[in-house]
Amino acid sequence: MNKNLLPVQICLLMASVACWQFFFNLHENADTYFAINLGRYILENGFPHIDPFTIHENLKLVTQQWLSGIFFFEFYKNFGVNGLRLADFICGVAMILIYWRLCLLVSGGNKALSFSLSFAVSLLVMHWIVPRPHLFSTLLLLTEVALLERFTRTKNFKFLLPLPLVSLLLINFHAAMWLMSLVVCLPFLFVKDSRHIKFLLAAMVGIFLFGLINPYGVEAMTYVFNSYGVEIISENVPEMFSPTAHTVSGKFFFLTEALLIFSLTKFKVPCRYIFLSGGITFLAIMNIRSLILFYFLATFPLAFAWKDFSIKNFSGRTLMTVLFLLLLIINTAMITLTLRYELEKLSTPLEILFFIATLFAVYNLLIVKVEGRILHPSILPQKNLSLLATAFIVTGVYFTTLNKDNPSEETYTAAIKFLLRTEQPENISLYIEQSGGGTAGYFGIRYYIDSRSEVFIPANNGQKNILEEYIGLRDGKIYYKDFFSRYNFSHIILTNETPFIFNQLSDDKTFKVIYESERVEGYKVIRCKIFIPPKVSD
Repeated sequence: MNKNLLPVQICLLMASVACWQFFFNLHENADTYFAINLGRYILENGFPHIDPFTIHENLKLVTQQWLSGIFFFEFYKNFGVNGLRLADFICGVAMILIYWRLCLLVSGGNKALSFSLSFAVSLLVMHWIVPRPHLFSTLLLLTEVALLERFTRTKNFKFLLPLPLVSLLLINFHAAMWLMSLVVCLPFLFVKDSRHIKFLLAAMVGIFLFGLINPYGVEAMTYVFNSYGVEIISENVPEMFSPTAHTVSGKFFFLTEALLIFSLTKFKVPCRYIFLSGGITFLAIMNIRSLILFYFLATFPLAFAWKDFSIKNFSGRTLMTVLFLLLLIINTAMITLTLRYELEKLSTPLEILFFIATLFAVYNLLIVKVEGRILHPSILPQKNLSLLATAFIVTGVYFTTLNKDNPSEETYTAAIKFLLRTEQPENISLYIEQSGGGTAGYFGIRYYIDSRSEVFIPANNGQKNILEEYIGLRDGKIYYKDFFSRYNFSHIILTNETPFIFNQLSDDKTFKVIYESERVEGYKVIRCKIFIPPKVSD
């Protein structure tokens, strides 16, 4: 491939991220609100060691994502929701371009292969490019692996010098992932070069020492041990569930995993790739949250395994035919999935765009201009270009539906804004579902629980198992009147997404309802109510 095409490839990769961001319906969800609120609090008050956001007293706190919070707060303060999109775009482009350069390195400069892998990964990770601290941890870990690969190939220790800085950034952007900065070094120790091993071990010492430079010291470095692998979290937090082939993202994961296993066993590859890919794949099988690490850190060895692949080995007709069939499969799969399951989730503009793309794809399949043959070499390139455009659109439209499985955050926001019409935030003691706690905190309201599940277990907060209590109430194991008499809540916000407790309070006339809302999302009707407990209404 001509060097003049390199800028074109870079622009296309950047455009792919921009396009996914355009399609993806970014919600100002509770996790995002919490990150923004955390950043604002730290800038105004310094680093908290006791949780300042909930109604609970003396909960020990390690704000393991404090720098992420400040980053998102500054973008949101200056540019609003578009600022969050910009932050996502910057991180997404940085990750894709680093991954692309890494593929170029390990493939020996195979530009077609490296671009194809990078473009595919940009599609597979788009659902994860959201304003959460994993953006920074993934970017930093990918940077570290790229530096380690450079060092291994060149034997130049200068590529190890930035690793302590990567450690410093990681411990402050996302401390829960800091240990991975040491773990990803381990596969690169499997070389028959004592000098290489000595330099890398010295760099790992630097990684450890720089990890100490954070507001919480060793507690931040060991945060992962108290937060992951905990049974109650693994069984109740969706992002800690294992991937399943019943979902589209699960199907893509298992297909990619199968390709990776086949490639690493068929071709002779360095041990470091086997250990790195195997370890990251194991993490991804354990929980969904590791899928973004899988696509960035486990798949680049495919560029090494298939480095001898060249389009020169195939005739133009063969390549065009294979590409035509692949694009036909992608279009058919994405159109069918959207029509069968997700069409009701689309906004009207996207629905129109989807149908236009679908009709255009069918048009390109049915209209034959040369010799009555759909695969004629003179028209295949034009058809492939058209099918690539439609595949890009229908796939993007489909992926916009994947973040709409939970109640719309506007449901909580509208209820909270109603409450604030007559109440001051400091006068409210709120019970709200876990998925809405961060939203309440953003508006200055103290609440019972939020989505930081690990904060609400004794190993981290030093007090009580609040998460277990919350799950017990939600599942009906704790009598709701006993629970609400235990806490001095002024208000309760519930949706029918937790049907047991929602129905109990709706049927109990001693809980006064002061607000009701109803939203239709696809086949679901999301109802929300604000209750006042009996002791307050009496």
